[in-house]
Amino acid sequence: MFRFHRPFLGRLLLGVACAAFAFSTPLSAFAATETEGIESAAEQSSPEGDYLAGRFAAQNRDMVAAAIYLGEALRADPKNAELLDQTFRVTLASGDISRSAQLAERLLRIDRDNRLARMVLSIRAVKSGKYATARAQLVKSLHGPLPDVVAALVTAWTWQGSGNYRRAIKAADSLGGNELAELFSDLHAGLIAEVAGRKREAEKRLKAAYDKDQTSFIIVDAYARNAARSGDMDKALQAYEGLAKLAPRNARVQAAIAGLKSGRKPEPLVRNAREGVAEVLFGFGQLANRSESAEISLVYLNLALYLQPDNEFALLTLADLYETLEQHNNAIAAYKRISPDSIFAKEIGVRVALNLAEADKEDEAEAQLEKMVAADPKNDDALVALGNIQQHKKKYKEAARTFTKAIDLLGAPTRSDWTLYFARGVAYDLAKDWPKAEADLKKSLDLDPSQAVVLNYLGYSWVDRGIDMQKGMDLIRKAVELRPNDGDIVDSLGWAYYQQGHYDEALTELERAIDLKPQSWEINDHLGDVYWKVGRKLDAKFQWLHALTYDVDADKRPLIERKIRDGLESVEAEGEQKRSEGGDNGEAAPKPASPAPLKLPENRTEGQPQPNHASVEGPTETR
Repeated sequence: MFRFHRPFLGRLLLGVACAAFAFSTPLSAFAATETEGIESAAEQSSPEGDYLAGRFAAQNRDMVAAAIYLGEALRADPKNAELLDQTFRVTLASGDISRSAQLAERLLRIDRDNRLARMVLSIRAVKSGKYATARAQLVKSLHGPLPDVVAALVTAWTWQGSGNYRRAIKAADSLGGNELAELFSDLHAGLIAEVAGRKREAEKRLKAAYDKDQTSFIIVDAYARNAARSGDMDKALQAYEGLAKLAPRNARVQAAIAGLKSGRKPEPLVRNAREGVAEVLFGFGQLANRSESAEISLVYLNLALYLQPDNEFALLTLADLYETLEQHNNAIAAYKRISPDSIFAKEIGVRVALNLAEADKEDEAEAQLEKMVAADPKNDDALVALGNIQQHKKKYKEAARTFTKAIDLLGAPTRSDWTLYFARGVAYDLAKDWPKAEADLKKSLDLDPSQAVVLNYLGYSWVDRGIDMQKGMDLIRKAVELRPNDGDIVDSLGWAYYQQGHYDEALTELERAIDLKPQSWEINDHLGDVYWKVGRKLDAKFQWLHALTYDVDADKRPLIERKIRDGLESVEAEGEQKRSEGGDNGEAAPKPASPAPLKLPENRTEGQPQPNHASVEGPTETR
């Protein structure tokens, strides 16, 4: 999504900016909640029950329910300072800024130094245009051993809102002292100068920010917009094109380039003080957009959207955060708040569908993607997502056809297109069309020989079919070298040894695999088999029993139960009889434990949700 260049910014500045935001309650992010029934349930329970339910909901990332339950507990015990603070924080994290502001007022009566409460009241004052009131709330955040970077920048914008440009710049420059802080000082001082009509200062400060970081969309965008508005279209175009080299599929960058080439002068990034404050909050919310700092990101993003509800990038970042935290219904809700006329409309449609699939609404997701493809047969992102969902639903022939349509749009395939051929190869394999599968797997490996998942899948397929045992083993060993801590790939090596009767080698690798991924039913099952072969039959039964505690494939559970009851020989004899009768042509093709994992793609470029070819996920397990 719309991300600052994290390697440059690091974590130090974020820690300083968010020092006041430490949560006493272990929060994460709120999950999508069916609130019907929660309020009535809270009303019927005891205060103690409400408190425990609220804490449980918070720990399980359901801030909506947490706010309701803790709110009921607080109603029963309104003078409990700790409970008030917890309720305030979960309410703020849930996005209910009006209610959290009311709680902040109560909290400050007993804790006048609560920075987070003062920040909320400051933002409420900004929304009302009461800039002096907003500044007054932040005074204590600007002094002490750990001054608040966000408070300093918000204060700068409130001075601009009050018409005092000199004090605004002075406040922005108070962040000096290291290169990270100076980046934010230059960016917002430049934006303030632009709003104030100080053209020369704006150019100077935005260029200074751009010189420090030419990979962050917000900095490049602010600099390029200013350059274009000053009449230097070439300089603006050069800045955007530099970013386009890093993010060639970024729709916002491409639109900006097209606009400049058509002679259209862009609007300023920020037009007034309220939008400036929203930009500060959004910037730090985006910077904190990772699972370990989700609470901070939720606070900043929700406050930014409180000031600017239609801030497209803030909504995209919020949706991105929900995806990271696997809050798929909330991600969908955030995406649907974005205008259907957005430049990201197609990408958003795909991401909504992927989130529907992750939320166990695969039929709805498939129907949406089919509709998108019918409307635009060249929508490769929609085709890739549709193929993923079809494969996950075990519609392997349909998935192969869909991936073929995406491949036909490629022209000359490049290295990054290995994922498409791999995905289609897996679909062909699962559809029992090995010749086509093998051709695609080889093509995938030709495009990028360093992909461990392809090496593993193709190598095991050869070993399992007895096609080229040595070459297959070499591919699997190379995959293990590339990803030595991947339990599934190590398991492949161990199981390949098992298939060849090399039980000692198999035992070594499978015990290592179970250490790497103890929750895998399949690795536990494999380890049980090798224990049986080396005479450790009690250990084998224990391992099989352990496998049954996980989500075993429906067709495999009876086989494991039979091994526990009758021993491995019984199951092997049955399998041998079926092969002799031609039941499966003597082949046991690799089957992914999850045919096509619907993991949302993580490689999104700045400023744009991007479900591109990287979203094609092959199986994580190869049998």
